[in-house]
Order: sequence, then structure tokens, then C-alpha cells
Amino acid sequence: MAESALTPDEVGEFYDDRGWLWEIFMGQNLHIGYWDGVDPDVDPKDRLTDVLVEQVALGPGQRLLDVGCGQGRPAIRLAQATGCDALGITVSADQVETGTRLAREAGVADRVRFERVDAMKLPYEDGSFDAVWAVETLMYLSDRQAALREIARVLVPGGVFVLADYTESGPLTEEWRAVLTEGFTVDSLPTADAYTGMIGAAGLEIVRHEDATPHLRRSAARIDQLVADNYPKVVEKGGREFAEEFKAMIGKISELERDLLGYVITTARKPVS
Repeated sequence: MAESALTPDEVGEFYDDRGWLWEIFMGQNLHIGYWDGVDPDVDPKDRLTDVLVEQVALGPGQRLLDVGCGQGRPAIRLAQATGCDALGITVSADQVETGTRLAREAGVADRVRFERVDAMKLPYEDGSFDAVWAVETLMYLSDRQAALREIARVLVPGGVFVLADYTESGPLTEEWRAVLTEGFTVDSLPTADAYTGMIGAAGLEIVRHEDATPHLRRSAARIDQLVADNYPKVVEKGGREFAEEFKAMIGKISELERDLLGYVITTARKPVS
């Protein structure tokens, strides 16, 4: 459990207020890149989605729950690639609206929907989904174990869960915890081992675990240039004072990600009996 975290409504407000900002820098995909060079023509953020798609291995008629769906691009990409159905949940009303619009524009609105839902209290029946993924989502929650229990509950027996998330890879000073809080709205993250323990405690069996920290490092190394390239857009939208404050904050966050945080991609399965 995080020592300090915003409520679901507060996290939703955080993303509602800054949706324009994330879209400038990240498009409709808010996640890190996956830099394995399999297809140089695919954006590394989309390549991360493709890795997750490979892990859940769904097909037509099956259903995935995307916990913390952002603006919906990963869920849409999954549906286009596999023919499955996807339900994305988020605490941001703005993200629900954007995801719904993007699904309609992509021609998959009949198979991809978005709802405003608290991940710690899922309003779905037991065994509602063939797979669940949570990409850079559990890190924001005040009770991560409760969310994992809910995820395990709504999975069908034999269903797959994929976690992709930031971790603490070493001790953080009070100064760096302040940066973590400012950038991610929490003052602590689980270690990789802690995530493994929580997934097991939720009744899921781990079948694959990848230390994806090198991908985080490479993505973080691009942040400063990305900010510089888009600085005029931030000034235009938010004003110069805001742009300067944002640039300073992002500089600290990129250093934190490059040097002190880790990243894991863990796949687990719900036992059949």
C-alpha cells in the first residue's frame, strides 16, 4: 500500500486538468516506450502495447479489462489487432470522453468502450473478463492489494493478468520522494519483489517476469529533448510561467526515472481450480 496517495476523484481531476498537456507530449498513449527494435517503423509506445497484446493472447469473442486506460489508444490497438472486445476504465471523465471519441473514429466503438470506475471497487461480476492488464496504473492507487484482489475476482479461471509498472529500485532520499510525489502523486512505489508478492497474495500465479528497466531508461533519456521541442506549445496553452515550472519539474522527473526507478512487466494466470 502506498504511504500517501490521492483519492480516485483527485487523481481523476489531476488528469482532467492536464489532459491537454499529456496529449502534447504523448499523443493518446501515456506509457513508456519498449525499445527492442522488432519493428523500427512502430512507435516504441505502441510496441509496448504490442508486447502486452502478445502476453494476453486474446481473439475474437474474448474480453479484456484495461485498468487505467488513459485516452484509450492501447485498448483500441488491441481490438484492431485481435478482434477482441475491450473495456477501458479510468477515474478521469476527460479520458472517458476522449477514448470514446477515438474508438468511434477508429471504427471499433462496437467493441471498445470506456467507463469511469474506481479500480479498487470494480462493479463487474466474478469471471467477467478473459484478461486484464494494468499499465502504469497500480502505482497511483492507495490500496494496490485491494485492486489486485478485484482484478483476480473478475478474471475467468485460467485468465491472464499483465502488470506493467514503475518500481523503486533503490532507496530514495526525501528530496527524491518529493519529486516522486510531484510527478506521480504518490510518495512511494512497490519494489519489483513487492509487486510479485502482491500478485501472489491476490491468488494469481506468475508465469513471466521481465525487468524492463532498460526500456524506461531509454524513454526517460528522451524527455528533455521532447520538452524542448514542445515548449512553445506549452507556453501558448498554459503561459510562460507555467511552462517554466513544468520544464523544471519534468527535468527532475526524467532524472528520477533515468537513475532511481525501475520498471517491470509481469504476466500471471488465475488458477483453473
